[in-house]
Amino acid sequence: MARQATAAATARQPDQALEIARTVATIAAETRSARMRRELTALERAMRPWHDAPVGQDLTEVLAPVTQRS
Repeated sequence: MARQATAAATARQPDQALEIARTVATIAAETRSARMRRELTALERAMRPWHDAPVGQDLTEVLAPVTQRS
């Protein structure tokens, strides 16, 4: 699913990427999956064009529980 979100971002569909990321972030936080965290990092890179837009800010909030984990 994280790869699907990255593909949506690459296809310039940031809203769809964000919606998918919501589900993926929940799963990644629950499972503590290192692989999912890596995939979400790739998603963050793909979403950089929208970093300052509301969708980019929402993504930062959605991924915070996963990306802030040690």
